Amino acid sequence: MITGFPSPAQGYEQKGIDFNSILIKHPSATVTMKIESSNYTCMGIYNGDILIIDRAKRLTPNSLVVYESEGHFVLGRVYNIRKTAEDTIITGAVTHVIHTVKEI
Repeated sequence: MITGFPSPAQGYEQKGIDFNSILIKHPSATVTMKIESSNYTCMGIYNGDILIIDRAKRLTPNSLVVYESEGHFVLGRVYNIRKTAEDTIITGAVTHVIHTVKEI
């Protein structure tokens, strides 16, 4: 038995925010990486931030990318990566940075 009046807002509920549809354009080619370094603060990327990396995104000269060099993952712009380094493998382009606001 249902009692009472229906909500005046019934039928006008908003859908929740789907972060996957906002942050991920190529689901099968997207990976995440947690930053465990404070070397990238000049880029606005801090220790503990999470990167969304799209391996299918077309790169431009100014793309921020994750690349592998000498067995380590490194962040850099495409124009800064040494073209002579044959052991450099670009993993993908950084599309978003998820930053947690730290309490003071």
